[in-house]
Amino acid sequence: MRHGLMLAALTVALGAAPMAGAAPKKKRAPAAAKPAAPAEPVIAMLPDAPYVPLTGCPVPAAGALVPAKKLDKKARGKFSIDKAPYISTLDPGDLCVTNQKMRTGVGDTAGAMGLSAQVMNTRSARMDLMASPALEAELRPVLESFAKAWPYAPLERTPRILFRADEAYQAQALPDNTIIVSMGLLEAAQSDSEVLFVLAHEYSHLLLGHFTKAETIAGAKGATQAVSVAWQAGSAFNAMKKSGGGANMLTSMQGGMESGARTAAPIAEALRFAVDDIFAPSWNRDQENQADALAIDLLVRSNVTIDSYANVFARLQKAFATEKASRDKRKAAADAVQASLAETMKGFANNAVTTSSLTGGAAGFQGLGSSLLKSAGGALLNNMGNITKSLGGDTHLPPEERRKGLAAYFQAGYPTADPPIDTGALIGRIKARPDYGRAIAIRNAYLKARGSYFAQDYAGATAQLRALGAGSRSAPVFVNYVAGLAARDQGNVAAAASFFDAGRGGPIQNLQLYETYTEMELGAGDIRDSDSLISEGKARFRDPDHFKSIEIKRGIAAGDMAGAQSIYTACMGIKGRDYITERCKAAMPQAAQQQANPLGIKLPFGS
Repeated sequence: MRHGLMLAALTVALGAAPMAGAAPKKKRAPAAAKPAAPAEPVIAMLPDAPYVPLTGCPVPAAGALVPAKKLDKKARGKFSIDKAPYISTLDPGDLCVTNQKMRTGVGDTAGAMGLSAQVMNTRSARMDLMASPALEAELRPVLESFAKAWPYAPLERTPRILFRADEAYQAQALPDNTIIVSMGLLEAAQSDSEVLFVLAHEYSHLLLGHFTKAETIAGAKGATQAVSVAWQAGSAFNAMKKSGGGANMLTSMQGGMESGARTAAPIAEALRFAVDDIFAPSWNRDQENQADALAIDLLVRSNVTIDSYANVFARLQKAFATEKASRDKRKAAADAVQASLAETMKGFANNAVTTSSLTGGAAGFQGLGSSLLKSAGGALLNNMGNITKSLGGDTHLPPEERRKGLAAYFQAGYPTADPPIDTGALIGRIKARPDYGRAIAIRNAYLKARGSYFAQDYAGATAQLRALGAGSRSAPVFVNYVAGLAARDQGNVAAAASFFDAGRGGPIQNLQLYETYTEMELGAGDIRDSDSLISEGKARFRDPDHFKSIEIKRGIAAGDMAGAQSIYTACMGIKGRDYITERCKAAMPQAAQQQANPLGIKLPFGS
């Protein structure tokens, strides 16, 4: 497949605008100091909910819970919960143990804080997030009502609710006590029942300590490895793009490679966004059923509207079907982008210049771009087909089976329950708020601008993003991030730095912004600015190990091979975080010899 066809496939997959070429501008000279971020007012966020201490091991008072009854096996079908209410069958001691792990993150099998110390498992690594205090204020009381209905060890605080600027029908719980609600879910919701059930389901994952379970931790490792491979591909192609001129003028063959890299770069960025779009905690089927059952318990016990028995499960089945269709669509789009990038990488791998560089020939590239392209052109190509596969699929029961099991569960556990009728008051209030209308408008305009960027219409993307406030701290971080990408890919490093700086000052931080910004500065030769960004990133995200691969690239770009080798050696000693060591190998493939492939990169996925 040729580049034009690849970008056409990308346009179809992500709804991009028509492609328009843009000649890169000459890069700026290294700056003496990084310019200060603009001082526009920042969008306010609700303050964190109060901390809740864990005193002893809370046990429900005698008679506080309804005795559990067995579900009819035929009626529940494949639903794995066999007693209702599920909340009455839980072990207080086990919940205290998992709760303590969620709070402290002790040991390699720690839960929330153990994983949230790894920024790729937190909101800091999710793209396209925005705060909406008004919408969060509508939903936080729902979570607080669930907390009052929960008789066991409490969460350390009511979760923060953030919103995602996408069209997906989904929500996610994250290990750092955050629940992410997609704007697509609120937009498509036709009843309070589905919104409340989704919130209760995600909250239940946190209450049950699912992040502390071994299978969840193993799944999180695989997912972060997949995300990391996608990021490595983007880093490789971005490092290959040169603005040319003077002493940096390349041979015509190298220039052709760089032209191809400029074409491939937005596809690689599209893969980063697409992979993030299907990134989710790796719950297994039993954990999903547990969260479903506890969601019903919380809704009934808090007397929150779930509608009459006759209507609620029909509504939920429709919601379940919508959720599945949404994930299937996003997964298909991610697969299409992945396939497009894989074809691009094959072209690089088959190119004589690349082949020579991969085998150490004299025609090979030198410096940062060379080492990154080696990993992209070889090991990444070998594993490209497994990136989205490694993120797993939907582990819920099929919509009809899920509805059937929950209906049987409700009938067995709450035969006389009479919750309030669903009048749609909550979703009606949400959609009537000006903040909701603004959030939907921002999302729609942003997705259009992002599509323009993916199609290489950099000028169009920049104009659309400036209309959303790009360049100011009041704009959502993702708006400034994509504006920075568009400026960078035009070769305008100064403008890109301005956008990235504005993003750094936003209320929601983004790890990828720091990585991309640092790599851009390294490519421009600004070692001082790169050092500043690395130091700030390590302090801000409190995960210095994650930045080791960037520090290796910094050492190589500065000609400090001894320093890079020292960091590489330290990185190889990191235990339990395979994706960190693989990123370091990709950053310095010359130090990763004698591996199972000629590049010395042994990534975690099968061929």
